[in-house]
Amino acid sequence: MPSHPSIARRPVAWGGDHTADAIADLLAASPAHHVSGELIRKRLKLTRSAVWKAVGRLKREGYGIAASPHLGYRLDREPDTPLPRLIRNGLRARTIGGAIHAFRTVSSTNDTALALAEQGCPDGTLVIAEAQTGGRGRLGRRWHSPAGSGLWFSVVLRPKLAASGAQALTFLGAVATARAVRDLHGVPMTLKWPNDLFLEGRKMGGVLTELSAESDLIRHAVIGIGFNVNLPAAAWPPELKAIATSLQAAAGGPVPRVPLLRRILEEMETRYAFLQRSGPAALVDEARALTPMIGKIVRIQHLGQVREGTVVGMDPDGALLLRSAAGTVERLLAGDVSILR
Repeated sequence: MPSHPSIARRPVAWGGDHTADAIADLLAASPAHHVSGELIRKRLKLTRSAVWKAVGRLKREGYGIAASPHLGYRLDREPDTPLPRLIRNGLRARTIGGAIHAFRTVSSTNDTALALAEQGCPDGTLVIAEAQTGGRGRLGRRWHSPAGSGLWFSVVLRPKLAASGAQALTFLGAVATARAVRDLHGVPMTLKWPNDLFLEGRKMGGVLTELSAESDLIRHAVIGIGFNVNLPAAAWPPELKAIATSLQAAAGGPVPRVPLLRRILEEMETRYAFLQRSGPAALVDEARALTPMIGKIVRIQHLGQVREGTVVGMDPDGALLLRSAAGTVERLLAGDVSILR
């Protein structure tokens, strides 16, 4: 098991100031209307200085707050920023996102989530960051994750599941994201086995599942999701422009990130509960329905070996079934897939 940063070395959490949370809730309850400083002070039992400092913090977090000496404070806009208070507001999930750790910048949300998992954090803990400096995909590939443009997050799960069913956890993240995007924005995302989210031949997101297992039972798993939401084409590095895309490009304009995140977490919660009750089969069925490569002739590269054949399906654990030209069917657990025809 690779080493992970200790909790003490993690960046300082973003949000989580109870005074700022309470004031944000008060202002949000009266949108476009002023709330007097005196009412805020009395309601929350605060000093004038404490109110001023908390409002200043909210402004630094991106809140648009107008202040009038005679009228008080008015909330003009909330930021489209994955702050815990905004994520929780309207989230219809109890386990997924029940505990939230948010950061401006981390090296990798998966690394932070793995460290939290080893310290015993609750099932469903969410780790999210505005930016990652060392985001990665499968096989350690770098994941481009600049600030303010996407959803970069990880969820800690403690499923009652054998390690052989780990592919279903990757499908859990991928299917939940694809369904949320389809339902909210009508964008027909597909799954490129084993872990990528695609639209019209370009990559929009990916899922990285890492786990700790003992005696073939999963102790904890971390599902990391990187999803390009509002990254304009001009901002892509040259090596990615031809192969990547964002939801903004597909939807024709900027997409609010926080409502999308809430919907993804809710879709994950529904499927996680079903996985716990019924096992991987239903998730594999959903993933299969989102995978256009079934019936295609593909080339698969893995660990220096190359195989070609026709994809004939997935088995109940989510492994890809590849039929060679000789007619034999091989079960593959991982690999880089290129569709030939």
